Amino acid sequence: MLARHVTLLALGLGLTAPGALAVTPAKAPDIPFEKYTLANGLEVILHRDASLPLVAVSLWYHVGPVNEPKGRSGFAHLFEHLMFTGSKNVGPRFDTLLESAGATNVNGTTSWDRTNYFETVPREHLELCLWLESDRMGFFLDALGADRLEVQRGVVKNERRQSYEDAPYGPSTLALLDTLFPDGHPYHGAVIGSMSDLDAAKLSDAESFFREYYAPSNATLTLAGDFDPTKIKGLVQRYFGSLANKPKPKRAAIATPPLSQVLRKEVVEPVELAKVSMGWLAPPAYSKDAAALEVTAALLAGGKATRLYRELVVKKKVASEVEADVDANALATTFSVSAVAASGKPPEALETAVDDALRQLAAKGPEAAELRRAKRRLVLALMSDVQLLNGRDGESGRAGLLQRFNHYLGDPGQLGRWHASLEAVTREDVKRVVEEHLDLSRRAIVTTRPKPGGKKP
Repeated sequence: MLARHVTLLALGLGLTAPGALAVTPAKAPDIPFEKYTLANGLEVILHRDASLPLVAVSLWYHVGPVNEPKGRSGFAHLFEHLMFTGSKNVGPRFDTLLESAGATNVNGTTSWDRTNYFETVPREHLELCLWLESDRMGFFLDALGADRLEVQRGVVKNERRQSYEDAPYGPSTLALLDTLFPDGHPYHGAVIGSMSDLDAAKLSDAESFFREYYAPSNATLTLAGDFDPTKIKGLVQRYFGSLANKPKPKRAAIATPPLSQVLRKEVVEPVELAKVSMGWLAPPAYSKDAAALEVTAALLAGGKATRLYRELVVKKKVASEVEADVDANALATTFSVSAVAASGKPPEALETAVDDALRQLAAKGPEAAELRRAKRRLVLALMSDVQLLNGRDGESGRAGLLQRFNHYLGDPGQLGRWHASLEAVTREDVKRVVEEHLDLSRRAIVTTRPKPGGKKP
């Protein structure tokens, strides 16, 4: 804990005790980088940091459910699993070779707009890592067979059961997504895909999907850590430069229909406590109100000093838990608020209390102290990210931040501007985005009611 306190003070995040001297505002973060593109279209981002003998490797394929055709939901996430099962020259030894080299944080994740793979390796084993990643980019289909597809299909279906069908409030989570986005929209359903589409997936479908989207021209490789840039450029060219030059996949223009009314859905689940979840659609990632929406979510929930916790849990005692979340993506941003009822409290009381809190926020704006806390919380999280080479979700840490800004804005160097936009959010900005984007007459509301007999055994 001592090291963390020292770090916070060094970052200057305004964490002062009564009577203490004010700490200077946080310095705008910066991640120096070099970006270039190979002849086959692979984007490469290099960030050198020689403070530790490690290198974070982050490879983003710009493919997710946003690219999946109707009837093929879940393909991007299915490939997240399949890509760890082996490629032509590596075979099924991907994890074994990395672990024997001392690699950590070896993983992959899928979101609506991208799939990523990442690991952190000792600098002397970076070449091994580049070979492994290039082999599954260029020669994965040589090792893919119906048996591997069937095994991973089963793994993904079981993951879906554990995350949604059999998880408390999981069916309600799916219901909110289905209500926010109409059938046929890429964000309808879940990133993991539907059971019926997973069951229908054929080997030929998987092969076609890979050929279209898993190519150098649709990927970005980011390296962050201790390496010699000149040497690494040669190695990147050696392992990735010879891969086939395929055309960059075309992206269809997809509109997200705005909500024009309140859409309600009720779900009965084997849980003990009722829950109310609300969702709104807002402009895509990094639009002009993105920072204000993040600050609004942070001041609504996420700690005992936040507005919804104070109002619903402490003051009115109608809720036991409250959450607010922003999920910013290429086609739309979803802003959600949810509250789990206190024992014996009906969901109607939750909805009324949340509505009252949002109306008050739109009318009067946040208090100066809560606005300051929310902004500092977000800045602290951002600064914590900058201290890491690689995060656990592939979107955090310096490698992940460079990738995310590059993916959504086409420029890895937008960290300072994003930091400044968070710091610049005002009381009037919060009032405005609540009124414009969190309109109580245009949202989805999912009410979870306990099934008679209580929760599952």
